[in-house]
Amino acid sequence: MFENKIKTLLSQGEVALGVGMPDASEILAKLSVDTGIDFLWIDLEHRPYSVNEVKHIPVIARRAGCMPMIRVPGLDPIYFKKALDIGANTIMVPQINNAEEARLAVQYAKYPPEGTRGVSPDWTMFMDFSFDDYLPHANEETAIIAQIESPEGIENIEEIAAVDGIDVLFAGPMDLSASLGVIGQTQHPDLLKLLEEFPQRVAKANKPAGITFADLDRCREAIDQGYRFVNIGSIASLGGIGIRAALPELRERVRK
Repeated sequence: MFENKIKTLLSQGEVALGVGMPDASEILAKLSVDTGIDFLWIDLEHRPYSVNEVKHIPVIARRAGCMPMIRVPGLDPIYFKKALDIGANTIMVPQINNAEEARLAVQYAKYPPEGTRGVSPDWTMFMDFSFDDYLPHANEETAIIAQIESPEGIENIEEIAAVDGIDVLFAGPMDLSASLGVIGQTQHPDLLKLLEEFPQRVAKANKPAGITFADLDRCREAIDQGYRFVNIGSIASLGGIGIRAALPELRERVRK
């Protein structure tokens, strides 16, 4: 019941695939998780919604066997508590710059003795089981994704990857482009070189690398490069691709 599918897939050398939430909509969440994705990315850093709007979306994901991942706004224990207590079992932390910050992320996400997380997982009542069912498994279930976005983070990739409790190192292409002085140029040779080398640098600590692209060809390339945790856009972006592909064919049928 408390197995984190992301951890299982990655431990087996498989790929974990997910999509993001463009809005805090329970309908969009249900449509997303029903596709069979491995994780649902709920973004509290950049999207215009908060924990209060998210509410039961992590439970919707859990009921579908999909792992609810919340990206917290920053390295603050309050953000971790709220995300985990509404049902996230995977936490993404932006702007991890060094090993000490990575250790703090683990500390905030884990119950004692491994960490300092407070005990109040209210989401369990919506899954019809008690604290007693969940608490013995919580630390093992919780996955932590460290996002590398800054020049300091780039320099310290190997040290961050070596921190016990960090499950994935995640390359943020847009922020990395800014850190390299080529903001928004996601095809710049310097960025492409860094992204190509990223999985190998992370693998020195036997950890998998993650990345996100809305372009499916870039996602395919990333998997070929060794990325094993890949966000492939959102149900909105992918649905838009499908509609744009279908319209010319349907319009052509009218002309026949």
